[in-house]
Amino acid sequence: MTDKKTFGSFIKIKRTEKNYSQKDLAEMLFVTEGAVSKWERGVSYPDITLISDLCRVLDISEHELITASTDTDARKMKHEARKFRVIRSTWFWVPTISYAVALLTCFVCNLAVNHTLSWFFIVLTALICAYTFVPTVTCFFESKKLLSFSVSTYLSICLLLFTCAVYTDGLSWFLTACIGVLIGYVLLFVPVFLSRSKLSRYKFVIAFAASCILTILLLLNVYIRHPFSLIPAILITCYAFAPAILCAVICTLRFDPFLKAGICATLSTVMYYFTDLVVDVLFGTKENSYQVNFNDWSQCLEGNIYIIVLTSFLLISAIFIGIGIFRVCKNKKR
Repeated sequence: MTDKKTFGSFIKIKRTEKNYSQKDLAEMLFVTEGAVSKWERGVSYPDITLISDLCRVLDISEHELITASTDTDARKMKHEARKFRVIRSTWFWVPTISYAVALLTCFVCNLAVNHTLSWFFIVLTALICAYTFVPTVTCFFESKKLLSFSVSTYLSICLLLFTCAVYTDGLSWFLTACIGVLIGYVLLFVPVFLSRSKLSRYKFVIAFAASCILTILLLLNVYIRHPFSLIPAILITCYAFAPAILCAVICTLRFDPFLKAGICATLSTVMYYFTDLVVDVLFGTKENSYQVNFNDWSQCLEGNIYIIVLTSFLLISAIFIGIGIFRVCKNKKR
């Protein structure tokens, strides 16, 4: 502990900041006014049993009392923590009250105008959906907030879709819409969930593969109600996802990043270039998309653009691969 005079001066300063007299402080601590006077004059220290109460009354920490100095960093952190709690509370209660008022208003209006609850349930599910996003139900969970957010928002979207489907007699598209939303959630959240697991290295492979499977399920669901060329559709879906999955697999391999970037760029560019050809083969269309003639842009516009894009990206890929090979050779010499 610091010397008695410094300690006494600190006590006096903090007492004055609180606008307490020596008598006030003495009454709060159940000691005599003379005892407080002795502390401030540096004659004696407070009894150790009074430390906690003295800190509480003067709104200081025990560290500040012992060192007789203001801990600026600790006070700043305490202030920011208090400010954060206020912001979090505001973030929760303002939207919650707003939703409640809007819901009550719609409830009364629906009964007053239609004498029954008709469109009210659409508003109800829409507000539930909005609530899961802002302020979100994560306020009720101490851990796994991202998981609770993703699950609650997805379920609320499905609930809203179901309500709309019931009101429009369109239950046929409900499952299709839910699967479509799920594909987006898988691409967005699966890599994040796996980033801290043993499968973090394969997070994008798993996310793209799962999205491909869900897309095929989406096609099957549509096919049940509206038959179409299912096999070609599944094949073109697999072809579309193939570059992303293969590139994700390549990124899991342990070799030079420039080499991986060059290989992924080459693979994606080539597969993109032949997309129209694959569609022509699978669906029996006969569009001449690959005719190249730089002297006739009116007839060969698409083919000319394709070949320019292909050449440009292959050149960039070659540069990356060249840099990667150079780095590998340089490391081997070391």
